[in-house]
Amino acid sequence: MTDITMERIFCAEQINVPPTLPVILKEYTKEVIRRDPTEGETNLDAAKLKIYEWSANWFRHRAGRSEKEGDSQSS
Repeated sequence: MTDITMERIFCAEQINVPPTLPVILKEYTKEVIRRDPTEGETNLDAAKLKIYEWSANWFRHRAGRSEKEGDSQSS
C-alpha cells in the first residue's frame, strides 16, 4: 500500500540528488568492473547473486570507512 503523504514525482526537477551520490556510484562502478565478482560464472542467476553479495560487502566496507573518517574529523 502506498503512503499517500508522499509527494509523487512527475519531473526530474522534483528529484533531489545528494551531491555525493554521483561520486559514490562512479567509485562503485569502477571497482565492480575491476574486481569482476562474476568471473568464471556461467549461470546468470548465480552471477547476479555474486554481484549483489560483493556489492553489499563493498558498501558495508565504505560505510564503515566513512564512520571512522567522521570520527577522526570530529576529534
